[in-house]
Amino acid sequence: MHYLKLTILFAATLILTACSPGMKMDKNIYDGDMSDTILITPDLVKKLNVNHKNNPIYKVGRQDVLSVKVWGDEGLSAVNDNKNANQKVDDLIVQNSGEIFYPYIGNIKVIGKSIEQIRILLTQKLSKYITNPQISVSVSQYHSKRVHIMGEVRRPKTYVITNVPMSLLDATLLGGIDNATADTQQIYVIRRFKKDKPKIYQFNGEFADTMLLAGQFYLKPNDVVFIAPAGVASWNRVISNILPSANLKAATN
Repeated sequence: MHYLKLTILFAATLILTACSPGMKMDKNIYDGDMSDTILITPDLVKKLNVNHKNNPIYKVGRQDVLSVKVWGDEGLSAVNDNKNANQKVDDLIVQNSGEIFYPYIGNIKVIGKSIEQIRILLTQKLSKYITNPQISVSVSQYHSKRVHIMGEVRRPKTYVITNVPMSLLDATLLGGIDNATADTQQIYVIRRFKKDKPKIYQFNGEFADTMLLAGQFYLKPNDVVFIAPAGVASWNRVISNILPSANLKAATN
């Protein structure tokens, strides 16, 4: 029971600290009652996936690490003090400002841009110094988009979303549901919005065939996936008990 309280408290902390930059909560956001828990159904998934793309274009974010390679140019070799034919600048971390630093060019704003957009931008700027630069750009490390998987799982931790979308099914496989202690009828996704109240989605994963639906429910950055322990009758009741001061009150059954 002590473990359950700690887990719930951690979930509550994630909800609150995800509110805004600086980890401060605007109490006006939480005036009134939270919306009821939303059941994940085929109709809901269909509605949410209206604009979903199977291969979405990844947009670079803060703390992502980019790998940039400029092929076969001796002019850039002098800049990098590198005599090799294939020039490479590793570990270009996207700073909190949304910029990276690249030799000759200086600081470049890359946040919110795709890899192809960054490649074109670098090509344009390097063209002032070298003729017809051949550049490749990739994300070597993903850090900017994360989801938190917790509760009755064997591997509770924070996972990153890469250029491949992460579904609720992916999350449960990554976390590894502990079937001995989990209530698979109560799998929750807590989704925070910038100005609106958080939404809590509930999924019933009791049967194997329903997990196919979880594979179509795609997670968003900062989502919290919580697998409830057996014996907890209502997530809404838990939320209303642990967060009364924040006015995060959910309707009880």
